[in-house]
Amino acid sequence: MPNAYLYTMRYLLFLLSLALVSCGDTTTDLTQTDSVPVQQEIAIKKGVITAISCKLDVTNSYEVYLPWALVDTEYYPVVVFFDPHGDGRLPVEKYQAIAEEWGFILVGSDYTKNGMDANLAMSGANNLINDVVARFNVDPARIYVSGFSGGARIAGGVAAQRMDITGAICCSAAPPQSIAPRGYVGIAGLGDMNYLEMQKFQSTVDSLPSLSELIVFDGKHEWPPVAMMETAMLMVSLYQPGNAQSGDMNLMSDSLTANVLRQCDTLSKYSCMLEFNLLASIERCEKNFSGSGAITARKKKLEGASCVKNDAQKWKEVESKESDLQKVLQEEILSRDTAWWRENEDEYFETEKQGAEKFMRQRLRGYTSLLCYTYSNQAFSMNNVHAAEKLVKVYSIVDPTNSEWAYLQAGLYMRLNMTSEVITSMNKAVELGFRDRARVEKDPVFNPLMSNSDFQQILSRM
Repeated sequence: MPNAYLYTMRYLLFLLSLALVSCGDTTTDLTQTDSVPVQQEIAIKKGVITAISCKLDVTNSYEVYLPWALVDTEYYPVVVFFDPHGDGRLPVEKYQAIAEEWGFILVGSDYTKNGMDANLAMSGANNLINDVVARFNVDPARIYVSGFSGGARIAGGVAAQRMDITGAICCSAAPPQSIAPRGYVGIAGLGDMNYLEMQKFQSTVDSLPSLSELIVFDGKHEWPPVAMMETAMLMVSLYQPGNAQSGDMNLMSDSLTANVLRQCDTLSKYSCMLEFNLLASIERCEKNFSGSGAITARKKKLEGASCVKNDAQKWKEVESKESDLQKVLQEEILSRDTAWWRENEDEYFETEKQGAEKFMRQRLRGYTSLLCYTYSNQAFSMNNVHAAEKLVKVYSIVDPTNSEWAYLQAGLYMRLNMTSEVITSMNKAVELGFRDRARVEKDPVFNPLMSNSDFQQILSRM
């Protein structure tokens, strides 16, 4: 193997450690730019998702949903969502039924996204929240933020900085430690590659008097199901009711209890420890409201049960094993060829396991997928096409349903002047769900194909 290739592989491992640290960096200077375009006022209808921009900066756009029952003379809670791809419509559309049920205003940022300068992202998020508070009838005691993955880091960073944020719901990524006094609910899929990160964070805030809970579901790295988001929104609402009436809070408590008991039925299939932990989290939120009785009664049935203790030990052992395997996988990606990966991927990602082992295998696949993505991009940045070619192929083996490997493969073929293969790869990316047309159009590597009719047809499908 050429020395340059070996050097690249080892250097990529070093760069990854820097990249993973920088992903969590939310330190920022909130100074605004001196001159920005101003948006003209537009009509915003109830019951319809509307795309608007901040009044003082049209480049900072967001989606907003006002529930049908909204009355202009009353004040309402708001949740501001941050999606890692800058798709504000996605969470607003996904959770609009919760808005209708409980009278929330929902907002989704189209501006902040993964890869942005941290200062710029945080400044944009703060300006967006200021615009929302100034424009709508927002209950000042019930301003919440939420995000998924990289968006969760933005949400957590904003919540840690602003005293007017009542609570944060961070999905699939841990917030900064300084968020604790604000009130925090974390949501993680049991198969989520960031599950361990969120578990470790939770262990540092468990003893704090503020709301600091982690709830889990049977899922991977994704925006949580509607029922889970509703659970989290009710939890932060009960923690600090704001201007809501006590009757409304008891109604929320009863609904939260019903939600959680159904979720416990699902979790109990995998572990009575998971069921017990969820009940304990909800009991702390509901202790002053009507729904707490049923939660406490079910929790008492599990208190002292041997299965809770045994499961806790088993899951701890599996998580320790996972940490060791992550270190092994970092080396295997760099040192093993694609033939080896095709023959040996089941050693790490075998799906027939059950319980804690099953979810650990899912998390390892997601973790390895992230390594492939990071290493591939670093290889491209170093102009090492040979290394990038191997890494993208491994990516396609590890995570075949992820559209990102096909997009990166298209970029690889552009660098090799293989136009036909570019078209095939980009078609594959779209088939797998790639929809970020703006990203393609801004990527200079694809500039030579912008006048190609086949390429334009692919863009039209995004």
